[in-house]
Amino acid sequence: MGNLSTALIKPASARLCKFQTQVFRAGLVWCVVMGVLLTGRAAPAANGLYETWSSDSFTLTPRESFQIRVTYDQIQVRNWKLVVDGGDQNCDLHVLRLKDNSLLYQRDDEQYHEVNIPWGEGEEVSIVITNRKVKGAFVVSLLGPPRDQVHASYSYYVNRALDKFAAGQRLAAEDACRQALIENPDDGVAKVLLAGFLRDRRFFGRATTLVEEALAGDLPGNMREIAESLRQELVKLRAPLPLPVRQGAEEAEKLLIAGRADEALQVCRKLLDGDLELDSASRGRLLMLQGQALDQLDRDFEAIDAFTEALQLSRTKAIEGIVYFHMGRLFKKMDNLPQAQGAFAKALQNGLPSGLDKQARESLRIIESRQAGGR
Repeated sequence: MGNLSTALIKPASARLCKFQTQVFRAGLVWCVVMGVLLTGRAAPAANGLYETWSSDSFTLTPRESFQIRVTYDQIQVRNWKLVVDGGDQNCDLHVLRLKDNSLLYQRDDEQYHEVNIPWGEGEEVSIVITNRKVKGAFVVSLLGPPRDQVHASYSYYVNRALDKFAAGQRLAAEDACRQALIENPDDGVAKVLLAGFLRDRRFFGRATTLVEEALAGDLPGNMREIAESLRQELVKLRAPLPLPVRQGAEEAEKLLIAGRADEALQVCRKLLDGDLELDSASRGRLLMLQGQALDQLDRDFEAIDAFTEALQLSRTKAIEGIVYFHMGRLFKKMDNLPQAQGAFAKALQNGLPSGLDKQARESLRIIESRQAGGR
């Protein structure tokens, strides 16, 4: 087995294309978090700029195979690209992710191979090159982002979450964070990132738990400062609700995240119909959660009523924006495109956290495209 050393850097041509930096924001604290985690992602896509990090040439006799192992220590990035160039000679190429023995690439009898490698801390791949009929020389290159544009890389699934979010796939990004925590329950960066996503969706209780767990462990770089800032913001967001309402809202949030909308609805209705004297903020919060539960249960018109009442009780543009966003999603699900378009527009006008802002803009683009196609 060979080991492609970063010391073996030789001149080699890389196929270059434009690199795009993604920057987005969601309030002051989450703007800082996303600035650290997401700015300048180096994704293996057509709009990424690559340069050669390491390159070496291997001469193989007919049917000879050569194995190389690449470790994270050799190229500490979020994604990279493997290129095997045989010139006018063909070869077979197999690339295996060693952590789970998953096959990333298998192609036979080709002169040129190019493989996008999703990457992260602790990752290793095995590369097997098999020559074909005649003796040939094969150049193996590791291509990564320009060295002056390399940003912090984290665990495998956290890096996938960053890629998914930057591509506009917010729910897939959340799923990747959860997968990171299944693989490593102590992954503090995954907890901070997931807490930010849940904060955008106003699941303040679960977000607070994740932030506290992250702060109790080890966090890299300035991630601790970011987590502490997010903690302070969550305290302010949760403070106005009386204790029974806050506890009930946290329980409803957990049930909604778990897909148990019927139980979440019961929690909300018990508080709304109980003996507590609820102020407008408390009642509006519970009604918004009730609307989300009814939406999950496909009781659409009841959900609209709940969101409408929550909107009437809102006292800030930020809360109004969140409610309008949920109404827009509901109208879109009901195929009421004009109403959905108006709700998303109002949500954006009032201001949304970054994740919801991205979803609202994408929904408006889809709606406008569908409306244009129906003319």
